Amino acid sequence: MSLTDDMRQAPLLDTLARQSAAALVLVRYCNFHQDPKFSPWFEQHREVLSRSVDLATRICRQGAERSTEIVDDVTALRGSLGEVIDGSDPDGPPFETEVVDHLVLATEVLDFVAAPDGLDELQEVFERAEELAEAARELGETDFPGGEWEVVDFVGLESEARQADLAELRSAQQDGRDPNPANLLSRSESFARRYAEVIERCYSDEDAGRS
Repeated sequence: MSLTDDMRQAPLLDTLARQSAAALVLVRYCNFHQDPKFSPWFEQHREVLSRSVDLATRICRQGAERSTEIVDDVTALRGSLGEVIDGSDPDGPPFETEVVDHLVLATEVLDFVAAPDGLDELQEVFERAEELAEAARELGETDFPGGEWEVVDFVGLESEARQADLAELRSAQQDGRDPNPANLLSRSESFARRYAEVIERCYSDEDAGRS
């Protein structure tokens, strides 16, 4: 199935399910904040990435019991992301540029979570994810140390994860139950580990201004 096919499923989901689908994208792509290259120059970037993943995880876990606290946290984190992006150097080292690309994705996810009726915005989140997936595959092929990387089709994996997320969320909604967050998160976290490895291995200390 294509993204177009998947987007035909999105109007069938309720608000909480749409928010979860977007949040899972953030879990997949912003979970590389443990990379040591954030220190010492990009600690603020690390902090907002970590907060973004934590918030996205909470969104997926809370289901129908989602608290009003989530709304406040989305607003606060969206402001922090904007400040870090605005304070970043567009001509900075390659690692900073890579990180900012992911911060932009995080802002798009949070903007959709705050206003989940905009299906065009959800599609933009999915499209951004596919762009990052393709870039990661190319990065691994060209820059993985020693050329030892076993090629990962991140675009294909992203498509599979998105389809599985939408199907599981829809099934839970039809059955009148909350989706199982363990299933949703484990799939995205597995993707995140493979994705984070490419960024960590393919960017050098020099790329982060550490040498």
